[in-house]
Amino acid sequence: MSFKTVHIVLLAALVLCFKPSFAQKSEAGWKLKPSISIGFLNGGRASTSTFYFKSGIGGYAHFMLINEESSFRPSVSIGAERLDEEVLMPIGLEYAIRFKETGNSGYLAISGGYAFSFHETYEIFEGYEYYGGAFFNPGWGYEWVLKNNSKLYVNTRYRHQFMRSEYHEDGEDKFTDRFTYMMLQLTTGIIF
Repeated sequence: MSFKTVHIVLLAALVLCFKPSFAQKSEAGWKLKPSISIGFLNGGRASTSTFYFKSGIGGYAHFMLINEESSFRPSVSIGAERLDEEVLMPIGLEYAIRFKETGNSGYLAISGGYAFSFHETYEIFEGYEYYGGAFFNPGWGYEWVLKNNSKLYVNTRYRHQFMRSEYHEDGEDKFTDRFTYMMLQLTTGIIF
């Protein structure tokens, strides 16, 4: 998948978030609400013998099941992150527990999923393959209720991302490099 395709997929997800009629209320009081956020990542890439400092930025679209009478909030998310020459597209599930059922509240959250990955340098060399991998992302945050019943939130998370790259030439054994990203992530967003 090319970088242009990555941008088109992210744009389509964000357009869905801005459609105000998207929020649907079920009979049990649950609403499906869209959210968008921007995040800053700081940390590094660690392999068996090296650590490279990395930082980047990401944009995310979330689809949350919200019930104002419950402190539990599941959601599905998709995003795009840029780290130097790499682009990651995480897709995952998140579970958040609010400290208070209504009003302004802190919360704990954990998310996990899979991030597809693309690397500008590896794409131009024949024989190199760059793969994404599973991630988990625990954290905590705080959200404020706005006048129009939207919510503004800020959270801090630890991001642990598994990755690998492979190199092979015709007729030779392949070399596999497994590494992880260990990063702190600061995110802010709005729930519509």
